[in-house]
Amino acid sequence: MLRLFKNPRKVMVQMGAAAAASLSFMIMGMVRAWSSPGMPSLLESKAVPLTESDISWISSIPPLASLVGSLVAGPCLTYLGRRRTLMLISIPYSLGFLLIGFASHSSMLYIGRILDGAMIGFSAPSAQIFIGECASPRVRGALGAFTAIFLSLGILITYVIGAFVPWNVLAWILSAFPALLFGAMYLMPETPSWLLSNNREEEAKKSLQFLRGAHTDITGEFERLKANLAKGANSQQIHPKELLKGSVLKPLLLSMALMLLQQFSGINSIIYFTVFIFQKAGSSMDKNLATIIVGIVQLLATIASMFLVDRAGRRLLLLVSGVVMSISLAALGAFFYMLEVYGADVQQTLGWLPLASLLLFIIAYSSGFANVPFLIMGELFPAKFRSILGSLASCFNLLCTFTIIRSFGDMNKTMGEYGTFWFYMSWCVVGVFFVYFFLPETKGKSFEEIERMFANKKKQQLYAAGAETTLGAAPDKNDVFTVETIPRAHIDERLSQSHSNDGYDLDSDEEDNGEVVATPL
Repeated sequence: MLRLFKNPRKVMVQMGAAAAASLSFMIMGMVRAWSSPGMPSLLESKAVPLTESDISWISSIPPLASLVGSLVAGPCLTYLGRRRTLMLISIPYSLGFLLIGFASHSSMLYIGRILDGAMIGFSAPSAQIFIGECASPRVRGALGAFTAIFLSLGILITYVIGAFVPWNVLAWILSAFPALLFGAMYLMPETPSWLLSNNREEEAKKSLQFLRGAHTDITGEFERLKANLAKGANSQQIHPKELLKGSVLKPLLLSMALMLLQQFSGINSIIYFTVFIFQKAGSSMDKNLATIIVGIVQLLATIASMFLVDRAGRRLLLLVSGVVMSISLAALGAFFYMLEVYGADVQQTLGWLPLASLLLFIIAYSSGFANVPFLIMGELFPAKFRSILGSLASCFNLLCTFTIIRSFGDMNKTMGEYGTFWFYMSWCVVGVFFVYFFLPETKGKSFEEIERMFANKKKQQLYAAGAETTLGAAPDKNDVFTVETIPRAHIDERLSQSHSNDGYDLDSDEEDNGEVVATPL
């Protein structure tokens, strides 16, 4: 971490921008977590008559409503901008919580949950794209982890408050948090990439200067950013056929696959039904205490992942995360299998295993699959298609979330608890193989380098033929870049270093100061 932020004052503004956008993820966590303490309190109070079907739908409907939000988020990000979109979603977030808090009929609960759920669909692509476009490549991984940290923080805050107040007071308190998002984003600039794509060059330059520091020379980085965006500037309109190109389709499929594997690990079933799992395991621990412990462990593990994401790399984190998740789910499934076969004796001898397995799973998930898929989503997509692809990937993620939450009860009835957790385990194993064989490493790479990874063979050959040139130190009057010839072997050596833990030659410590390091084109 010290190496990532060798000059912390130089990246302080970027950290502030990442934290501001990540507040939307904190509110997302509050929406997700409200049902855990809120629904039992609501049922005990009998303030609103609810059927079993109402209880199930009110708990699980936000991910379904998020699908609509994800589809609308793309045009909003394109035409309104990343900053303005994040500011505007704070208003419906508050309205949703207020409707829940003042609910006197089930319809108000439905509308409030649907409204908050729709805003979840905006939050994921908006925040991650905003952070990805504001951060320099050296610190993008660490700053991208802010979203998962704030998501865990929102869950923990809701668990703690919900342990002491009833369901309606909880909703009223949570309705105040979106004001923090609005105020924080008001103080932030729009991203340089979006401003440049809308021909607002002077504003883009001021934005980049603000993000990199007032005394930082941004000339080289700004010219690189302009050159990269110019590739897709010939036509602002996106034609459907373009989405089928390999350079666009491959990153989208990779991102969607990671979203599928993330949700089919069963994480949201565990978060939503923690109390149920402990009760079925015969745990005598207080339900509120159990949820708070899970929330604390998830937050601490997610914070720890920020120290690792740009050191260990995305692939290694996902691989380790997938392996440990598989082991913990296998153990949890084995406990429920033995409980069914041998009865209550298992609770006396292995009563510690469910809690240990659950905490180990939360730690492993938070260290990799919690934030890396969203981080990669912001990195893999080409600049021209980033908004629409981000919305599609998030939409798919939410569809998977809804599927897993709604199917949890039915799976328990048909497969048993052990079969359900072994089903989740099998997807974790599939995830390990997928990451190992198909997912490229993006650690320390600029957006330009990542886009070249998915270019067609013809473009890759053109790059290989011209790879003996690299950017010079300064632009002159007539040319954008000064070209310098260097040995091909030296370029290959530098490029290969970015895959290793210490390969920061292309994105060196100097980039924390805003200085651009030469990158071959």
